Amino acid sequence: MREGIAIWEELEIGQRQCAVWRFPYRHIFVERVDIEWHVLSLPAEGKNQSLCTFIERSGKPVSSAWRHYLAHDFPLVLPVPVLPDRPVVVRPDRPLTILPGESAQFFLEIPVWFRLTSAGGGSIRIFEEPLRILSNTWFGDPLNGELCYSLDIRLHQSIQSVPMCAGSAVCPLHLTNDSNSDLPFEKVCLHVENLSVFKSGTRLWTNGLNVIFKGSEQATQIQITGGVPDFEENLFLASGARQPAEGWSIKKTFSMLKYFTEL
Repeated sequence: MREGIAIWEELEIGQRQCAVWRFPYRHIFVERVDIEWHVLSLPAEGKNQSLCTFIERSGKPVSSAWRHYLAHDFPLVLPVPVLPDRPVVVRPDRPLTILPGESAQFFLEIPVWFRLTSAGGGSIRIFEEPLRILSNTWFGDPLNGELCYSLDIRLHQSIQSVPMCAGSAVCPLHLTNDSNSDLPFEKVCLHVENLSVFKSGTRLWTNGLNVIFKGSEQATQIQITGGVPDFEENLFLASGARQPAEGWSIKKTFSMLKYFTEL
C-alpha cells in the first residue's frame, strides 16, 4: 500500500492484477488482462485520504462503465498528475478588495487530473481523466471569452494552512494592484493549461504566477515563473504544461490578458 504523495510513483501491475488509486473525490481501478487494460472510475465521498492498493479480482466493482484499452505488454506504469485542459475561473471564499499599491501572496489548491502512462523510455499514455469534476463557466465577453472550469477556492496566505492532498497542486499566486483604483478580487481566470506540475516528498506544486493589475483600461501583466517553485526544497518536474506559454501568439496573449480580471 502507498499513501499520500507516494501514490504518484511507478507501479508494476502483473497479469490479472487489479490496482486501485483512491483520491478524495475519485477512485480509479486499473486491471491488466493480457494486452488489455480495464479501467473504472467512480466518485468518492471527498475524504482527505489518498492511497494506492491492490485488491482481489473478486472484489472489483460490478459496473457497465468499465473501459478497455488495447496496449502493448508493459507491466510497469506511471501515474502522472496533470493540470486541467482548460482555464480555471477561481472564486475566493471571501470578498477581498486589494487597495491601490498593495500586493499579496496567495496559495491556491488546483485539482489535478490522473494520467496513466507506461514507465520508462518512450512512455505511452493509456488514459487520463479529472479527479474532481468541475462545472463549466464562460469567462470574458460573448465574442472574445472562452469556456472554462469554475472552482470555489480558499485563499491561503500561508503554505502551512494548505492541507496535504495528493489530488491537488498548490499554485502560488502573487497579486499586485499597480493602479489608482480598488481591485475587487471576486474571481480570476487562471490559464492552468500553461503551467507545469512539480512534485516534492509531500506535495504537488505548479509554477508561480505574478499578476500585476494596471487598471481597467490597461492590460493586466501576467508572468509565469520559470523553473521549480522556491517555497519547498527537492522539487522535480512531474508533468510539463499542456500548452507552453512560449507557444502563444501575441494576439492571443493580449486577448487573454484583457479579460483576465473581467473588470
